Amino acid sequence: MKPAIDRGAFFRFLRLAAMGCVCLLAAGPPAVAEGGGFPDFLSHLFGGAPAAKPPDAPAPAPAPTPRKPRKKVVRDFVPATTTRVPGAPGGEPVEVKFHIYVLGDSFAVSASDGLADAFAAKREIAVVDKAREASGLVRDDYFDWRKTSLELAGGKEKIEFVVIMLGVNDVQPLVDGSEALDPLGDRWRDLYGQRVAAFVTPFRTAHIPVAWVGLPPMRADKFNAAAIKLNEIYKEQAEKANEKYIDIWDAFTNQSGQYDAFGPNIDGQSVKLRGVDGIQFTKAGSRKVAQFLEAEIRRTFEKSNPQTEVATLPPDIEHAADDINAQIRHEMGAPAGVGVAPQAPLKRSVGPILSLTARPLAPGGALATRESKNIAETDEGARALRGGNPAASRAGRADDFSWPRL
Repeated sequence: MKPAIDRGAFFRFLRLAAMGCVCLLAAGPPAVAEGGGFPDFLSHLFGGAPAAKPPDAPAPAPAPTPRKPRKKVVRDFVPATTTRVPGAPGGEPVEVKFHIYVLGDSFAVSASDGLADAFAAKREIAVVDKAREASGLVRDDYFDWRKTSLELAGGKEKIEFVVIMLGVNDVQPLVDGSEALDPLGDRWRDLYGQRVAAFVTPFRTAHIPVAWVGLPPMRADKFNAAAIKLNEIYKEQAEKANEKYIDIWDAFTNQSGQYDAFGPNIDGQSVKLRGVDGIQFTKAGSRKVAQFLEAEIRRTFEKSNPQTEVATLPPDIEHAADDINAQIRHEMGAPAGVGVAPQAPLKRSVGPILSLTARPLAPGGALATRESKNIAETDEGARALRGGNPAASRAGRADDFSWPRL
């Protein structure tokens, strides 16, 4: 006989199981346990310990750190831009105060390049290259230097100094009307000298100083002889016009006075100074030509632009310095005006100038006379020196040769 089943207990079990499933679904999907599988059912049912996170889960990013506000920098010094000298980065451009115009042929081109190197660091001086290759004073139909000098001297260009160097293209016939004069003849030299004078005269009238640079020695004997005669004309006309003639001949010769392509440069090192044609200059030779002009140009520049002995600050720097000093005095508690001493003129007490070599004068202005007392009568040494009389010996002195008393 089978036992009877309690239906009431069975239905109560089913209700409890259904309630457990509902609670499990309300708790969310089951998490995977650390060792694999699902967590205990009762832990979800009665609120057990939370499930561990999987090891490969990314860590949360840290919260950004708030940036601190930047403090405003208060300058207690003069800005650097106000202390920059003209021409430096950040400073004002340099004002050109002295213009050098270089006129002539290919030699003048070399002189211009050398002068540009010589005054590269002095930006107040500008070198203006107005040279024209293959030009000269003979072929004025090709280029008229006399007309050009009139235009430059009477124009609006700022010219403070003129350098002239030419002649390498002038050893050729000179046309005088319908006659062609042989180079370097007497008549040729007279007309050529007149053209040299006409070239320089406009600058002299405009009170612009001129430096005429003579020709250097040439390798070819024919050109070398012609250069000597042309230099005589240049020197003569420059002296008549009261202008400077710069003689560079000896600087480009050897110890025998002959042409030499090599020689000392401005640093004293032996380098090549002349080109392969035996006429033109190298870069070192051009710089050496400029060296003969530097002294005269600097002298003229300093004369027209005198330098003051006391350096003055620019207005912006001076005002900034005054403001800084006033702020310092204010922070120290000093009243306004304290610490600024009045600038009183310096006074020097200078006495009479006494000569160490002049003969003394009496108070009246007459030459001082010796004392009226006769020195020869009182001074035994003076009598011995003047009269030749030996002085009497004294007892115990080196010249006492008397026998001692016994």
